Amino acid sequence: MSSLGGILVSLLASSLSMGIPSSDGASAPPPASHGPPAALRDGPAPKAAPAGKLAPEVGKQMQDAIIAVNKALGLESWPAHGVKPCIDRGGQGVLAKNVTPDDARKCATTAVEKGLPELGKSFVLAILMSADVGPVTVVALGTGEQAGWGAYSCDPTKACKPMKINPANKWGKRLDERRAKACTDAATIWLPAGAKSCDAK
Repeated sequence: MSSLGGILVSLLASSLSMGIPSSDGASAPPPASHGPPAALRDGPAPKAAPAGKLAPEVGKQMQDAIIAVNKALGLESWPAHGVKPCIDRGGQGVLAKNVTPDDARKCATTAVEKGLPELGKSFVLAILMSADVGPVTVVALGTGEQAGWGAYSCDPTKACKPMKINPANKWGKRLDERRAKACTDAATIWLPAGAKSCDAK
C-alpha cells in the first residue's frame, strides 16, 4: 500500500506542474512573470525608413538635439531671442569670453540627456570649437543605417532640417565640409563622449 500511495503522490505532483486540474478542480498557476518583454522595456524602435531615406523620428531628434545645444551654448543668436545659455559667453567682439571645452561639454551634455533616445544609437553630435571663443557650431551626423545623413546649426527662425551629405550640391557640400572639419580637429567635442561619425557613405 505504501508503494501505491507513493505512485499516487507522484502522479498528483506531475498533474499540478503541467497545469492539469487536480482532484479538487484547481489548476496549477502559470509561471511567474519577471517583468515586461524586452521590447516594452526598451521602448519602441523608430519607424523604419525606406532604403536610402532618413527615419523620420531620427531626423526630428537630430533637429531637437541641435537646437537644445545651441540654446545651452548661446549659439545662433539664441540669447537675442531671450534664451539664457548655461555658460557665460560675455558680449560681442572684445566683450566675448572664452568658454572652456569642459564647460561646453558639461552644458551640452545636460541639454541632451533627456528625450533623445536615438542620440548615440542613430546619430551623434559634433561641437566645433575655436581657440578664442570656444564652441562655434553644432553638427548632427547619422550613424549605422542613418550614416550619410546630417544636419547643422541654423538661425532660430529656421528649421535645422537634416539632409543627405552630398558634395554635389550647395547645402550638402557645406555639411560635408563641417563633418570633415569636425573629424580632423582634435578640439571637437563629440556627444556621446567617444562616439564619432567620420566615414563617408
